[in-house]
Amino acid sequence: MISIRTIVTETRTVISESVKAIEDVIVSMAPQVVGLITGLITAALVARGLGPSGLGQYALILSVSSVVGVLSDLGVGQTAIRYASRAASHGDDQSQFAVLRWAFRVRMVQSLLISAVAFFLAPILAGVVWHQSDLTPLIQLSLLGGIFGALAHVPIIYFQSIRKFRMNSIVLGAQVVISFVGIAIIALLDAWRLDLIVLVTVFTAGLGAIVFLTITPKAAFVGSDRLGVQTISSLISSFRAPKPVSYETEAMESRSISSFAVFMILSSILVTITLQADVWLMGVFLDTSQIGVYSVATKVTLPLVTLLTAINVALWPRVSSVTSRNAVMTLLRKTFQLTFIAAAGAVCFTIIAPLFVPFIFGSQYAAGIFLAQLLCFRYCIAILTNPISLVGYSFGFVKAYWKINLLQLVVVVSILVRFLPIIGPVAAALALIICDVIGATAIGLMVWKTTTKPKKLEGEELHA
Repeated sequence: MISIRTIVTETRTVISESVKAIEDVIVSMAPQVVGLITGLITAALVARGLGPSGLGQYALILSVSSVVGVLSDLGVGQTAIRYASRAASHGDDQSQFAVLRWAFRVRMVQSLLISAVAFFLAPILAGVVWHQSDLTPLIQLSLLGGIFGALAHVPIIYFQSIRKFRMNSIVLGAQVVISFVGIAIIALLDAWRLDLIVLVTVFTAGLGAIVFLTITPKAAFVGSDRLGVQTISSLISSFRAPKPVSYETEAMESRSISSFAVFMILSSILVTITLQADVWLMGVFLDTSQIGVYSVATKVTLPLVTLLTAINVALWPRVSSVTSRNAVMTLLRKTFQLTFIAAAGAVCFTIIAPLFVPFIFGSQYAAGIFLAQLLCFRYCIAILTNPISLVGYSFGFVKAYWKINLLQLVVVVSILVRFLPIIGPVAAALALIICDVIGATAIGLMVWKTTTKPKKLEGEELHA
């Protein structure tokens, strides 16, 4: 048996060899910590100001704008970071900025089109599905936030792709502070109106986007390949992904940018629907006060979301840059050992932190304690296993992920439809846990089968 001393020694070795990665995670957590603190204060203020029913309505509104924001990306951001990071690691600035310009154009067009569709569907969703027709104009107004979010994401993609995590943290941290200031003003004026909160949220999102676009190089938006307006063909060609260069075809996962982006689009659509299905179906089966309690429970997970996001921010460009199987496996092994430690701490948080829900948000949200514990446990699973999913991209698993995501969507919706009317919001928390377990199991098996498969020749690399 392996002794405790051996485990401690190996852990120290891994930590000492991963100082830079750990530093990047900590730096990446800085804006998340700022967002965590301001987010918790904001959530507590809004929860007390609007009450469970009003908070439930606010959650429904945000569920639409957040979906529009995610769908406007459709994996384009992750694709851009992946290939821009690979270009940056080879000192290829021209290809790096070409990828960023392509991502910016595609995302803005997608954002405008999806926002337009959501604008016209808002009356049906609010009035027919949720029986809250008075939310229609607020949902439509909130869509501007998704468009501003697409603009504000450009600096994040750029600084993450070149691993300038400190600047990336400054951008993200400042964005959340601007948003917090708006809510703080409402609290000081004691002007707790749903329409005013939505208006302030949209205004601060727009302000943040404008400010932070100024610190990003213009080459990330326009360059020698700037949009042509003379002919239709020139306009279409400007939205085509840049062609791969020599070092991309030498990687294990040598799929073209366009091919990679297509699979990411499929996965992003399925994941977005899956993660919003809980609130959407609660709007059908439950009253808004129950949705408000569930919304408060999700706020307790913010520290774990902070940690998970920081890990992903630091890991994604690293995974994107390595091109050999040995390098990927070394990265996976070190990352998994570190995330195991992080997950152990997350379990302790899961048990204790939700107990403070009534003290922070008010006694009317006491029913959210158990919900918060379930939702936090879900993030414990994600912190431990998500690095495996990211590493899977280097093995070409992107072409299979959408199938796993489709299975997760079917399972989650089935559980919600069957059990929401019976056990309420608890069904949503359990559905998300089962969803993550399914994904982690499927991807873990894929990685295990790939890494245990013998290579034909010593030093031969895998090619997708």
